[in-house]
Amino acid sequence: MASPFCFAPTDANQRRITTRELFRVAETMKARRRAAAPVAKTTAPDTAHVPLKAARPRRRMLASEREELILVEATRYFAEFGLSAGTIELARRIGMTQPLLYKYFPTKEALLVRIYERLFPQNWGPELAEILDDDSLPLRERLTKFYQKFTATVLTYEHVRLFLFSGLTNNSLNARYYAILSEQFFTRIVRALRAEFLAKKTRRATTSDEMELVQTLHAAIYHVAFRRWVHGLSEDTDWNALIALKIDFFLDGAAQTMEKIHAGAGGRPTKKSGVA
Repeated sequence: MASPFCFAPTDANQRRITTRELFRVAETMKARRRAAAPVAKTTAPDTAHVPLKAARPRRRMLASEREELILVEATRYFAEFGLSAGTIELARRIGMTQPLLYKYFPTKEALLVRIYERLFPQNWGPELAEILDDDSLPLRERLTKFYQKFTATVLTYEHVRLFLFSGLTNNSLNARYYAILSEQFFTRIVRALRAEFLAKKTRRATTSDEMELVQTLHAAIYHVAFRRWVHGLSEDTDWNALIALKIDFFLDGAAQTMEKIHAGAGGRPTKKSGVA
């Protein structure tokens, strides 16, 4: 039998084999030898000593970002569990050690002071006061708009519960809070009530009776938030409609009350502190 690699013609009619055909025959023979060879047993590659691909390094949190994270998480934590809750559990929830927490706030009291400062009225922005000063709106609409926004932006879960706990443990914080509240908002409401209900204009100093009247309204609105965040008032409640109803109740009786306060010499002068 002639070798498949023989390229000399065996008779006159046989043509010369080209180089391309020789290459094709060689590849065919290699394929036959590979097919006839026994299959070697394969094993999974040893990856025990293969170094893992390094993960992308996490961006180091800035000190200001970590401080803000602590304040946000601590606000929620103390609102949920009260001011007696410990900082060990707080640090665990944040994902840091207690020593690192104390690096930013040396004591628990220092942390609580910062939390309450963020809740004080001076940090709410000018929008609320601007609503009360808008004389283009009827008083009923003005008060409704003010307290609907106040409830949505100020009377949050954290705010209501923290000031409840504060009132039970640290009255000085609540006294400071109400002094600012009285100065920024209650006096504005008194002026609006005078303009709405008094036949004669007066420049008398705001009286304690007038402040008490306004705080009656404020307490009614605050109680709506209290029922929501402490007693679990149904989330299906139409908060804006309930607030509007409270405003109606208040204004329907405020007209007569303001006349009584200013009849003759009635009305006690307000205290300088303006504290409720």
